[in-house]
Amino acid sequence: MVIWGSSRPLWQTPDRNPNDAHFLSGRVREVLEDNTGVNEAGARVGTQSLRIELLQGEHRGEIITVQNRLFPIEHGVHAQRGDRVLVFFEAGAINPLEGYFSHLQSYDRTIGIYIVIVGFVALLFAVFGKSGLRAAFGLVFTIVMLLFLLLPLIAQGVPPGILTVFSSVVIVIVSIIAIMDFGKKTVASILGSCFGILCYVVFYFLITFVLRLDGFNISQVDTLIIAGVGIGISELLFSSILITSLGGIMDVAVSLSSSMFELSESIKKPTFKGLFQSGMKVSRDIIGSSANTLILAFVGSFLISLLLFAITNTNYQVLVNRVDIGIEILRAFAASAAMIVCAPATALISASKFSKGSNGR
Repeated sequence: MVIWGSSRPLWQTPDRNPNDAHFLSGRVREVLEDNTGVNEAGARVGTQSLRIELLQGEHRGEIITVQNRLFPIEHGVHAQRGDRVLVFFEAGAINPLEGYFSHLQSYDRTIGIYIVIVGFVALLFAVFGKSGLRAAFGLVFTIVMLLFLLLPLIAQGVPPGILTVFSSVVIVIVSIIAIMDFGKKTVASILGSCFGILCYVVFYFLITFVLRLDGFNISQVDTLIIAGVGIGISELLFSSILITSLGGIMDVAVSLSSSMFELSESIKKPTFKGLFQSGMKVSRDIIGSSANTLILAFVGSFLISLLLFAITNTNYQVLVNRVDIGIEILRAFAASAAMIVCAPATALISASKFSKGSNGR
């Protein structure tokens, strides 16, 4: 079960100072040597000698020589002339600019990421106009909440579980208002989404109890423990699944409340019973699609591991009792169950607000 609480705030580990590492953007000016090739698995391996112009930092404009090594297991950077790359320097080198303690960390994808984001916002605006821009605002707000509020506060020791629930409610309220403006269907969508979040909490605890799982089972948690990071590690699984499933919960609530609102507008005298029955019929299609999509998304993220099990002919009993399989079951069914219960709750709330005689009608 999840233990709610955490201890000391830490960004740094006891034996490493973040100032020991330097990451600088650069551009490949020349490939001096390229001793790489493709191995039998199709991965490029070997070494390169590169001349790179630094594009930032106190050494901006200087040309350095970097030895680039591509390994079969890691994601190597096969650099070409003109590529933007991220160069890593290990502090403590006598002269880091000589390249003896430097290597390519990755491609510099910063500009590409900005282009994708701008292109996505432009597409939203082109198709939906101002409504698309409001949807983009909700997306940006969500990203800001997660990256600049949720993660820093968790790192400083705030309990992840409680903080994630609070952040999810705030994201739901701001995003739905941004998308739909403020009105009865907005209220119905918000209340339905919040009820879905509450149901997720219940289902999460029930499933973790049945499967005997906790936050210490997730991958890379051992790295946090060894590093001595004092955060609520046991709650991170709860937080990660809630963040992943929040979009699906909101989608069910918004889709159902919008459909029922449009239906109520087309009927002269909409009754509570009639609207609720219609809402339940609509929700069957929405849930059938959304729950299936969510489960397939979780299975897809686990596809490589499942393929490995198939190739190695892993025993069925061993397979189904693996911790990682249990976690995937938890991810898929806790979120899907919350969405399933969210639908009738949203239908009930929407019917009460949109029927004849309700407040504001």
